[in-house]
Amino acid sequence: MKQTTSLLFFLFTIYVNAQIETEITYYSDKYGYKEVNNKGSYKKVLKRENDSVTSEVFTKTKNGQVIWEKFYLGEQPYRIWKWFDKKGNIESQRNYDFVLKYGEFIPENAIQYKELGIDVRSDENTQKIQRHIRDNFRYPETAQANGIQGRVAVQFTIDKNGDVGNLRILEKDHLSLDSECYRIMNSLKKLNPYEKEGQKVMVHYTIPITFRLQ
Repeated sequence: MKQTTSLLFFLFTIYVNAQIETEITYYSDKYGYKEVNNKGSYKKVLKRENDSVTSEVFTKTKNGQVIWEKFYLGEQPYRIWKWFDKKGNIESQRNYDFVLKYGEFIPENAIQYKELGIDVRSDENTQKIQRHIRDNFRYPETAQANGIQGRVAVQFTIDKNGDVGNLRILEKDHLSLDSECYRIMNSLKKLNPYEKEGQKVMVHYTIPITFRLQ
């Protein structure tokens, strides 16, 4: 009898833990503010990964079809965010599969961009970077909903082959802004290599990205 009681208690403990490990909530708005009892268009699935970290899958459906799905680990966007067309095919996506890095890091063999003595207004790489930011910029919905604005300085290097690397956020701002800046610049893989005195060099580059609500 004692063994049966212990087994039942063990099974009950597993059942209770399973109930609190995953939580599903429905909402009527895309920001997850207006909770509804019945199944709404927006569904949030929370899963406790450990005592301090919770993962989240946030989806929107229409007529039973998933319109988009977004993933978070704590407050950090992660994995691939996807948007679907009416047939269920992927229409667009954003890659948040990265780890944020903060603080300045300058490789020993890298020189500062300003040391090149190039006129920024005529620099092809600078124009390409600005175009890339403009084409890929998305104001984070969480930041919009909470009236969050800011200016994030992003640092990276351009090596002798034109490969972009050593990407970092200079100083912490709001996590949603940091993540978006990192996502934008993480998708820029190639630029033109720089030369100094006829030799190709690795260049350390810094650019600010501003988030301002109208």
